[in-house]
Order: sequence, then C-alpha cells, then structure tokens
Amino acid sequence: MFKTSQLVFNPRVRKSPFFLSTIKHGASAFTIYNHMYLPISYEGVIEDYNNVLNGVQLWDVGVERQIQIKGPDAEALSQFLTPRDIKKCAVGQAMYAPFLDFNGGFLNDPVMLKISEDCYWFSIADGDSLLWAQALAAGYKFDVVVDEPDVSPLQVQGPNSAKLMSKVFGDWIDDLGFYKFKEVNHKGIPMVIARMGYSRELCYELFLQDHSKGDELWEILWEAGKDLNISPGGPNIILRLEGGILSYGGDFDRSNNPFEVGLEWMIDLNQEDDFIGKEALREIKFKGPSRKLMGAEIGGDPINYSNQEHFPVLVDGEIIGSMNTMTYSPRLEKNLSYVFLDIKYAKVGQEIVISAPDEDLKAKVVDIPWLKRARKN
Repeated sequence: MFKTSQLVFNPRVRKSPFFLSTIKHGASAFTIYNHMYLPISYEGVIEDYNNVLNGVQLWDVGVERQIQIKGPDAEALSQFLTPRDIKKCAVGQAMYAPFLDFNGGFLNDPVMLKISEDCYWFSIADGDSLLWAQALAAGYKFDVVVDEPDVSPLQVQGPNSAKLMSKVFGDWIDDLGFYKFKEVNHKGIPMVIARMGYSRELCYELFLQDHSKGDELWEILWEAGKDLNISPGGPNIILRLEGGILSYGGDFDRSNNPFEVGLEWMIDLNQEDDFIGKEALREIKFKGPSRKLMGAEIGGDPINYSNQEHFPVLVDGEIIGSMNTMTYSPRLEKNLSYVFLDIKYAKVGQEIVISAPDEDLKAKVVDIPWLKRARKN
C-alpha cells in the first residue's frame, strides 16, 4: 500500500494571483508548472470534465508566463525565435508560434500576441524560455528589452462562456474573432481579453495585467456566472485528447520536430527572414520524418488510471513506438491515447499493443482530433 502523497506549499514556488480563489473554491490537487502551482483538480477529473461541458468554468492558468519582447528589433527577434511567418500577424491578433532549437526540435510551444508594432508577448508552456530569449537577444545584439511582464492568464471555458463574458464585459465580446484580442480596463482592472484557450470548447483567455487584482477579477466573474452553472476547473486531460491538443513536455519534447507532430503547416521555409532551425527543417522535410504522432483507440473497459510514464508500443512483439498519454472519454465512450510510431506503422487502422505495467492493451491507430472546435450558438 502507498501512503497518500502531499504537495507542500512554500515561498520557493510562486503562487498565481488567483491562488487564494482556487483554494476557496475547492482546489484538491496541484502540480508544478513554470515554477508555479497549477491547480489540476477540484471534484475529480471526470466531475470537472462534466462540469465544464454543462456550464462555464474558470481556470487558473497563471502558470502560462509571458515573455515580453519590446523595442526597435522586437519583430526581428520574435521572427528569429519561431518558424511561423509572424509578418502575417496583425496588432490585436495571436498565433501559435513554437520555439525550436538549431536541430529543429521543440524548446517550447507558446502562443504569440502582437500587442503593438514593437511589442510581442509569448505565452509559454512549461520551460525556462525567458532565459533562451534573453540569451539570443544579447548574443545576436538585437535592440530589444526581453523580460517577464506582470501578466497572468485566467481562462473562461464552456458552452456558457460567451454569455458570461458578454454579461460582464459587454456585447462586443460577441464580435471578438478567434485568436483575436482587445485591451480592456474593467472597473480598474487592466487586462487583455482574447478568444482562445486550452481546449476545443468555447473559451476565452483574460490576461490580467495587475497581480493584486486576481481574486477581485475571479469574484466578479464568479458572481456573474451563478445563474450560468459556473464551476472552478483547470486544464483537463480528457478535453485535451478529445480535441487533439498537445502538451509540451508530456506528449512531445525537444527530441521531436514539427513534421513528427503534425505541425508542418506552421513552418514557412520560403520566408526571407532567418529563424532558428531553418536549415535543419529543410533537411528533415527533404528526408521525411522517421516517426509520427497519431491517435489510438484502446479497446476494453474504460481506463480508470493515467500513465505516469510512457509505455512501449509493439507490433508482433517488436517495439515500434511509445504511448505517451491516455484517458477515457465519457461523451465518446472510448479510451483515447496519443502514440508515437515508427513511420512505417503510422497509418490509420494499424493494430498495436500498448505494453502497460500490469496488462497489454490492444489498440487501433486513428487520426486526430476526435472532436472539432466548438462554435458559438
């Protein structure tokens, strides 16, 4: 028998501006992400999942720290950091803009917000990417200031999210396009409001710009959402897999390149500007990837546990890849998983065996995502 483990809070790990609100509303489990506490459960994974699908939910994602690049060379450095062609991004628009190393491997997979012509934010996944950006700015002598601004995201998720947002902030919310944002000051609380978030559900992200206002912002939304079936929640593994959303560090890492994870669409090798990993990506594209991330549906009864490690994937007793993440989807009534497979076996319909510690799991390879993005009513 294992004893119950505990996570002890201490000053060495930062708390988000919404931390006290998450405790007040029943956060029962946390993990560490970007040197901060991230609440990952309130009533339980399944219960939290059902709650978001039947109302509106507040997610403390203050762990998504921002890298701010500001100055005359802000566009040049931002472009050097990512294979996306950021010249296609207008002020008030966001885009997915991964960071790669010189071999084309992922260092992080942030979303970039173009705040102004000389100011960009990168909302990062887990990793010390601020140091990477600062080192490149200094080493290549870009005329910029690279730092971490006082910005902390809070996500509003679920089918009633648009109703809550328009109720609090006004009808202009209904006209806010996908991956577009607007700077707002609501009752003395400065923030950037964007229509995006870490699920395929209808969602918004509020980038609070004053950490002292975190609990105040939470309570404004909470009070307004009481007749909209509001609940607390957090990034949910079921929602993530259903929507084909990847988690850097869990589903893929620095050993992977965009061609392996289905993100070749965001690479612009024809742009005139240079970016880190450009030559490596040209070679990878020419040779083709040696492995590929796919979905897989696992047969049998609903899985009631999650994998703490990656499990080997076999065909005819030979290891041909790994299963990186799995969960059960109540609304699809299927066991879902992400698998990395040798390119020979990365095809829809391929039968595989996932070698879990206590049993072998039979599965079949499928395309992802299982669900497309929810739309406004």
